Amino acid sequence: MFYHEILLLNNAQSYIRFASNYALEKISELLQAKGVNPEVAIVRAKEVFGEESEKASLYLHNLQHCFNTETMQKVYDFISHKALLREAIQFSSYDSLLGMLQHVSVSPLSEPELKQIKRISQANAYAIALVR
Repeated sequence: MFYHEILLLNNAQSYIRFASNYALEKISELLQAKGVNPEVAIVRAKEVFGEESEKASLYLHNLQHCFNTETMQKVYDFISHKALLREAIQFSSYDSLLGMLQHVSVSPLSEPELKQIKRISQANAYAIALVR
């Protein structure tokens, strides 16, 4: 029984670690796939998100449930490009998230997609407020 509790505790800690660093890990992996040195890739990923890596993780995780793989790949490519150029990305508001998605989308976003983005933005704002 003691072993089982430790196993559950370890799994929970691993999940929390992964969830809180998801954005950094994802962009770092993409930069490494493009041939960037691993240490440099981590630094660049941190630079692109600044203090907002936790917000970015929440937003990206929630966006994956709303948009198809092709759109998400464009989002990750956009963020990776910004990281290569050392340009920060803001995840602080609905407008910043909407701007990023409009930039990567070929066609205008539909009304249901806009509502979904707004819902994600509001939910993430509440979740971040609760964590702090």
